[in-house]
Amino acid sequence: MATHCCNLPFSMRPRQSHSDLESDMKYFQRSAILTSILLFSAALAPAVAEQSSGPSTNVAWTIETLNLLRSGDPERGAMLNTKLECVTCHGDNGVSTNDTWPSLSGQTAGYTFKVLRDYREHKLSGTQRGELMAYIVAEMSDQDMADIASYYAQYTLPPARIASVQEAAETLDLLGDPTRLIPPCSVCHGNKGQGSFPDFPALAGQSPEFLMRSMMDFKAGFRGNDVYSRMRLIAGTLTEEEIESLADYFAGKGIAVAQE
Repeated sequence: MATHCCNLPFSMRPRQSHSDLESDMKYFQRSAILTSILLFSAALAPAVAEQSSGPSTNVAWTIETLNLLRSGDPERGAMLNTKLECVTCHGDNGVSTNDTWPSLSGQTAGYTFKVLRDYREHKLSGTQRGELMAYIVAEMSDQDMADIASYYAQYTLPPARIASVQEAAETLDLLGDPTRLIPPCSVCHGNKGQGSFPDFPALAGQSPEFLMRSMMDFKAGFRGNDVYSRMRLIAGTLTEEEIESLADYFAGKGIAVAQE
């Protein structure tokens, strides 16, 4: 299957209609508003733990980086997926059968590329899984990462999990909580949890266990590769009950599977 156009960065999409261009402009306006909110909240929030010195990530979305991502070869990515034994943890075609590891099927190419770079450059070394991934990707080139990101992005999102959706989680997804300066999850992660450009990950269909662990790592400061401390600030404001509810909520937003 080919990667859907909406998963491609703005500069990589086919020529668009006037309405499509208006949609993209609204996206960039929302992103600017979100960044302003998060920078403001950073000034008010207590300092969060830093897991390493220097910037949270070394990935910059320059023209060169976008062109590299665009050059990703899914066929070569499939070869790397086998060679590096990614299937052991992430499953066939990126659908994990182990709830402790994320599914990569349908993940946005930009996010996969960024997080692989972050692992290689020890920006996610605050956990045992981070150390393991840093070892696995140590010899990967940027082109390798673009290729394997393209491979996973060509598939659909993982199947939806059976989950009990609570109103509080849906409210946070659609409206956020202005009283705590929490923006809606959908602003970054999409109205269906599908992720968005440039590096906001898809959450739909992930296991609740993985999603909860990731958010708790942000909350505790063990994970610090989020630009402007976006997720650290948001997760630090959420209660554990809200995090658990959101994990169940997004697990249930994957692709519907027909019943036999």
